[in-house]
Amino acid sequence: MRKLALVLSLLVAAAVAEAEVYDPLEDLVSTAKKEINAKEAIEQSKDRVLNNPRREKMEKGFWQFFQGKSGAKPGEFCTAVYWQKGQMISVLGPGGEYRGAMLGFIAVEPKPPFPRPDNPKEIQKVKLTLTQGKDPSATITAFNRTVADFADEIQFAVPTIDAALAGMEDKLNFRIEYEGSKIFELEWHSGLAARDILKKCLKGENVEGKEVL
Repeated sequence: MRKLALVLSLLVAAAVAEAEVYDPLEDLVSTAKKEINAKEAIEQSKDRVLNNPRREKMEKGFWQFFQGKSGAKPGEFCTAVYWQKGQMISVLGPGGEYRGAMLGFIAVEPKPPFPRPDNPKEIQKVKLTLTQGKDPSATITAFNRTVADFADEIQFAVPTIDAALAGMEDKLNFRIEYEGSKIFELEWHSGLAARDILKKCLKGENVEGKEVL
């Protein structure tokens, strides 16, 4: 089955420029941080039960969908985010002058050696090793940025949204290593259902608020 084509031979400068313009994940990671902190508080109290429906979804993993830029035209900046515990994987479609796609990996309150730009308002390039499913590992240059001051993201440019959609298997594991250490590993589920909703967004349908469990 075809995988995501992570070839950085496209317009890197355009991808960075677009990434600086919008921040589709800031509200989502802020919510994630609140949920994580609430879970920790409940676990510390032996006489309380962890039964919040959203928190249960967060534990098992689920997808959310939205357009990643306010005022975006229908079909632009379509974003699918898989969220499980303190980690997220995002698939972002084209918008504005950038016609490729982006594959993102977000960690809420990550620990070193997860990379972080010295200036949280800047985007830096980092060399990482990505292992995707059963494919051979590949060392690739990616983008690294800070989201909402307490989360960090690794972004890989994908040549086209069609390549990204073709690689969305129902279950797919991703592992990222940086300077010889694993910094991220997560396996999504329900990828085919998520792909179908992302396709609807790309065709101009409003998918704001939709979820796949």
